[in-house]
Amino acid sequence: MITTLAFPEKIPDRQKFIFDQVVAGNFEAVWVPLEYDVVGKKVKLDVMSDALKIGGVRVNVTAMLQQQLADVFDASLLTAQVADFMYANASCRIAPSPQPISSSVQSMLAHSQRVDKLLGTYNGGIVSPAGKHWILDKKLEYARGQACNYGWHFTGASFNGITGFPAATLYCGKGAKVIQPNATAHDPHHTDYSQTCQLVSQQCWIDGIEYRFSDLVKDPDMSHLITSNGPLKNDRQPGVQQITGQQVLFPVVITP
Repeated sequence: MITTLAFPEKIPDRQKFIFDQVVAGNFEAVWVPLEYDVVGKKVKLDVMSDALKIGGVRVNVTAMLQQQLADVFDASLLTAQVADFMYANASCRIAPSPQPISSSVQSMLAHSQRVDKLLGTYNGGIVSPAGKHWILDKKLEYARGQACNYGWHFTGASFNGITGFPAATLYCGKGAKVIQPNATAHDPHHTDYSQTCQLVSQQCWIDGIEYRFSDLVKDPDMSHLITSNGPLKNDRQPGVQQITGQQVLFPVVITP
């Protein structure tokens, strides 16, 4: 059994440990459907219900590691629009969980435990927000060598005195805001307690026809179904070498 004592304190070592545990199948993750309509088109995605867990802990990831995990899961980083739809359709909508900035193992554990407390008894569906997201965004075309993060949705004028920013789209409801707007202040090697991993599967459907998410995000005629700022040149985190020939399936939970 993995305990918090097993997570290395040094970030590069911890990121490798997380990746190795995923490849070994020692993780918790579930795909759940996310369905919505945009201008008369029915979109069906599969998204991770909650942030990726190892040993019961929502692990922190760099944008580089998140892309590597997406590769082996045959998945993609979210877009801000998909994150907004996840919040709008969350069956378990909870408050953000800010704390003093830190990238320590203890801060990762404290954040995950606080999310557990806010979540209470989990009965399925999408958990949002389970942390902040590394996302695909138009800004990555101009902020070379950087990563883009987004999230921590809330509804109302402010959250614990934090005014926040308008959500990227109106799809998550009137008055919805985020603590973290889409921004490129960090490079792909940055991580802290707030950066968790929720991905979207590459397999998706528009009006019942199957597509790949990475194709849609670049398509001039269809990108608006999954991203709000036009077709993207980058369908993955720039600068991360793609992992090919290696696929990890989510564990199958068999209930008697």
